[in-house]
Amino acid sequence: MGKVTKFSGQPLYVQLLNLADRSKIRKISKNNGSDRYVKRLDGYIHFVALLFAVLMRYDSLRELIIGMEAEAYKLHHLGVNYQIRRSTISDANNRRNSDFFKDIYFYLYDKYKYLLSDSLKGKFWGNLLYIMDSTTITLFSTILKGAGRNPKIGKKKGGIKAHTLIKASENVPCIICYTSTATHDHCLLKQINLPKGSYITFDRAYIDYLEFERLTQQGILGV
Repeated sequence: MGKVTKFSGQPLYVQLLNLADRSKIRKISKNNGSDRYVKRLDGYIHFVALLFAVLMRYDSLRELIIGMEAEAYKLHHLGVNYQIRRSTISDANNRRNSDFFKDIYFYLYDKYKYLLSDSLKGKFWGNLLYIMDSTTITLFSTILKGAGRNPKIGKKKGGIKAHTLIKASENVPCIICYTSTATHDHCLLKQINLPKGSYITFDRAYIDYLEFERLTQQGILGV
């Protein structure tokens, strides 16, 4: 029995990709300069491949390529008409600026933020409440700089720190900033520019009285 290459309906991943305008993503890539000297793996195909890796929870490029090879007869549904090589996507990861993916995120955020639903949406204060926090993505210190003291065992992990500001009524980040692990959490406070009357909730890692004064003058209160 031969493999089926046609589908009566659209696969779930294709339905998810349809939420993002393909031409818009390619325009973002072009404006970002990410497609300069690129022959086949343009910004959109790069985005499709890495999003597939995230959804499938792959931990390496090898897993990603093997996974795409296993679904090779379905790739045309995703707008990919060839099998991507590991070296090609590795080169793309090194060459393509991370701002390209940041621009995609905020394009999708601006497009769909009014459709985000939450139990706080009907409450007048829910639209004024923001949550600030950070998380560390650990990697070996030979790749990224570590933070803190060297442990007795001699092994130390480095990484990057993701600083986020989340609007409580939307439950997705409206501001994202990546820094080295050693960067203090309160660095994100300097980028805050919210409507008057807003509330921000955070932990004690964000204590910075100079920034507190600035936010107070702007009518933004911390909780």
